[in-house]
Amino acid sequence: MHILIDIGNSTVVVAFANGAGDISATWRFKTKKEENASFFRYELRQGLRKYGVEVADVEKIVISSVVPEVNDDIAQAVTDLIGITPHFFGLDDAKGVVTIDVESPSQLGNDRLADAVGAVRCYGVPAIVIDFGTATTIGVVDENARFLGGMIIPGVKTSLAALSSRASQLSSITIGKPAHFIGRNTLECMQSGILYGTASMIDGLIDQIIPTLSAAPHIIATGGMSGTIVPHCKHQITIDPHLLFKGLFF
Repeated sequence: MHILIDIGNSTVVVAFANGAGDISATWRFKTKKEENASFFRYELRQGLRKYGVEVADVEKIVISSVVPEVNDDIAQAVTDLIGITPHFFGLDDAKGVVTIDVESPSQLGNDRLADAVGAVRCYGVPAIVIDFGTATTIGVVDENARFLGGMIIPGVKTSLAALSSRASQLSSITIGKPAHFIGRNTLECMQSGILYGTASMIDGLIDQIIPTLSAAPHIIATGGMSGTIVPHCKHQITIDPHLLFKGLFF
């Protein structure tokens, strides 16, 4: 069994994969920069117990992180609990699958790299990858498996939180489909703006990316809000909640 860990800005997501790379279970807990190794050791132990995973069955642990402040503590927690030194996914791992063709490869988030690798392995090229996380990111891989770059946009929940905190008359809402496309009250207006506005933005960006590619791309979405936004997009987009983990499995 492999344990695959995605350390994001808001949450840490842990996945179990069998020898073929199939994901059998995932769970998450909050990313807390102020905590130490004991916190992460506790959270990991809870997941292992919940899913009945024996330490002896774990062969490899791979981590993708965009929060370097917690890397040492999580690595220590993993080593203490399982007795295996984790491998941190990075540029060298991705280069075996994609060519990194951006100006500053070292600044490229490991989550975006893992998404791109997962897309190429599982769906082929060219590919457009959309990850709806704390930030909404778009990555573009051309027909020669070159990662060309993409876009980073404030995430759906991040945008909503910023709107609610800055506008005194706009309270926090539950993101969902409003009763009317043209909102009839403040709640509907906010829901429509977030939901349909984000979907239209994604469609518009895809429309501009496609002519830069030599063939019709595979379009894959992942991340916590993908299931909410993608059904309202006009383009055919495959939702793959485990895409990043598929990029980490090797």
